[in-house]
Amino acid sequence: MTGRLFVFSPTYRPVGGVVKLFDYARHGLDLGIEPVFCIPERARSDVPLLQIERFRPLGPDAGVEHVEGYSVGIGPGDLVVFSWPPQYEVIAPRLDRRTPAERVIHLIQNVRHADPGFQAGHARRLLARPMARISTNEIVAAAIRPYVHPDSIHEVVPIGHDVGFFRAERSSGIPTGRPLRVAYTTWKSRLGDRLAAALAGSGTTVFRRIGHEAGWDELRDLYAWSDVFLGTPIAQEGSYLPALEAMAAGAVVVVPPAGGNLAYCRFGENCLEAAFEDDDSYLAAIDEIRSMSAERIDRIRAAAAATAAAHDLDAERSGFSAVVARIEAEARPRPRRPVVAAAAEQAFRLGWE
Repeated sequence: MTGRLFVFSPTYRPVGGVVKLFDYARHGLDLGIEPVFCIPERARSDVPLLQIERFRPLGPDAGVEHVEGYSVGIGPGDLVVFSWPPQYEVIAPRLDRRTPAERVIHLIQNVRHADPGFQAGHARRLLARPMARISTNEIVAAAIRPYVHPDSIHEVVPIGHDVGFFRAERSSGIPTGRPLRVAYTTWKSRLGDRLAAALAGSGTTVFRRIGHEAGWDELRDLYAWSDVFLGTPIAQEGSYLPALEAMAAGAVVVVPPAGGNLAYCRFGENCLEAAFEDDDSYLAAIDEIRSMSAERIDRIRAAAAATAAAHDLDAERSGFSAVVARIEAEARPRPRRPVVAAAAEQAFRLGWE
């Protein structure tokens, strides 16, 4: 019988990887598994992440345990979920000696884990350790599969998201008689700033940006305001949620191929393709959108809305439930190498992206 679900996160900041860990904690709660958060920050129910409606039942005020740091013991019937690879070295010393390796679930959201240059190879080496893995799409799974411990549980659970929160009503096509509205963020790239400077004073295009940590309400307003959203993922990306959110809001998304986002990007159908960090390529896509007919804009929006709607949190919860059932049926104790706690804490300080 499953005990508790220990969720290890480096922060409460609502970045994509952390939001997904909280989604899995909520799935656990819905499945009757008590979550315990282990985060090196003081727990407060008023942090922006816990103001998201579906996460309110996970706050300390709702009776859920939040441990400031890692002073926990993880029993043989408990489960663990984590995402940032260095945290395994924090988790391992806290596992009961009888805990089967597969009761630790590594949630892998990014093709970078297979890159020997990412974290100086630490992320790829970790794949050889026995534990359970959940990849958030088949592209991520295919990238890591050659390096995963052969006896490990490894399942694909397509990423779910609350895309309905970002949905916006749109009229047919893009309104005429005003400049084209282009939105972007600067979290991973300054490309949007460069394009805004290049078109400054043109009278044909206006830009709006978010260059700071933003809550969901602010992001929703940005997407709803925009006609076009410039997606700027890193070169090796997971599912890149801003593009999905903007699709749900009816903005025409311009984005490069970046690994995991190819699981949902169908260029020319539900979004437009640009070359990675190529200003001219993005400018050409903006020009193309400006000249599109209302009928083509509406076709892209309809395809994008269908794509976003397919990333359902209920389906993700069902996938997680199936993984837990497989762990319960198959997980067996296996000797683990001891991990020195001091070295573990040093490894954790590699940081979070």
